[in-house]
Amino acid sequence: MKRWKFAVSAFLVLAMAAIVPAQAQQVTAIRAGKMFDPRSGANLTNQVVLITGDKITEVGPADRVKIPAGAKVIDLSQATVLPGLIDGHVHLTDAQGGLQHQMMVALFSATASMNAGYTTLVSMGTHGGGYGDVELKKAIEAGLVKGPRIITSGPIVNITMPGKSPFPLLNTPMDPDLTANGADGMRAAVRELAHYGVEHVKIHTTGPFTFDKDGKMFNQPLPTREELAALIDEAHRRGMWVASHTYGGEGLKMAIDLGLDNIQHATAATDDDIREIVQKHLAITTTILDHRQDEPDDLKQWAPYSRWRLVEQTWKKMLASGVILGWGSGSAPPPGRVYNTECNCSHGVQGEMFPIFVKWGASPVYTLRMATTVNAEIIRMSDKLGAIEKGKFADIIAVSGDPLQDISEMQHVKFVMKGGSVVRNDLVPAQ
Repeated sequence: MKRWKFAVSAFLVLAMAAIVPAQAQQVTAIRAGKMFDPRSGANLTNQVVLITGDKITEVGPADRVKIPAGAKVIDLSQATVLPGLIDGHVHLTDAQGGLQHQMMVALFSATASMNAGYTTLVSMGTHGGGYGDVELKKAIEAGLVKGPRIITSGPIVNITMPGKSPFPLLNTPMDPDLTANGADGMRAAVRELAHYGVEHVKIHTTGPFTFDKDGKMFNQPLPTREELAALIDEAHRRGMWVASHTYGGEGLKMAIDLGLDNIQHATAATDDDIREIVQKHLAITTTILDHRQDEPDDLKQWAPYSRWRLVEQTWKKMLASGVILGWGSGSAPPPGRVYNTECNCSHGVQGEMFPIFVKWGASPVYTLRMATTVNAEIIRMSDKLGAIEKGKFADIIAVSGDPLQDISEMQHVKFVMKGGSVVRNDLVPAQ
């Protein structure tokens, strides 16, 4: 009898505890003087964003969204607030040492980009860093270090590459890529990537290239159609999407024909290629500052032709034709990629792409959508990223001026919040 009474009492205590409201989480409120809305392409004025935990719980005009008592208020009423930016093409590691070195380089790279407003980075191959991007993502998600959201790829998948590699007499040199040959080899490579926790697959469909005397670019195709089709099929079966390094020629035509998810570069896309890309509703993410960096070496071989000069022509054609254009910088640790000699870096200064794209004919709104809603769609995260909306992650940035009037403002991000936590605030202190 006593045991029965004790059991009933214990049950009642547990039941009462279940109906007692949990202790309320801290609410953060952002007062936004202007807030860029990618959907309408306009700045909404006098907005309030409420945040609980890492998510946005309410957003709207200040006369409708009331700030609850006790909320932590961040006053950005003199700034323009935007969604956190998504860089759709970065490399975080440098292939110079072991995993510990790779992790430190990756954290340094990722932090520089996050401080510049890129709260999500899409790794497009670790370039010899193995699965360093996966390990960094785990550390960030575990709260061991602070960093952006990372969409991981691990090593790039490649066939046995043409080149001038030394023959190993005693020790086999480390291959920065995951070498796979034949359809079965491609499937095995995808399974290895899935085993180690990557989220998407990167492959080169074009390799060595040249320009002829008339300026036509020739690109050597790498995998066969059968190999590429097997890789895409296996990736999709594992719930992953596929990105490719692809300049042009047969390697681009195969990627288009097979409906590859996220083609990078398309530097030498022809008019026929562009028409088919539009018809198939495929996305192209064109990096440009890397081509500019490589311009001197290209001109030494093929002057007056270069990838930098060609990509401008191609990108303008794709823009005019309605291609889905993503935003990706190609940033990587030095000395591989240096977009700014003063800082000897590319991570953190990739915002220079915004005014270049505007110079090439895009509107400021278009470029901002590229780095927010369009990229969110391309990486299949539009339910979580790309806009300041209820239910999405509280990834929010701010600049002093109005980027719709002066897109160079995007090179001077002053406030960064990732998942509800303030990373940087050079505008005003939290109250």
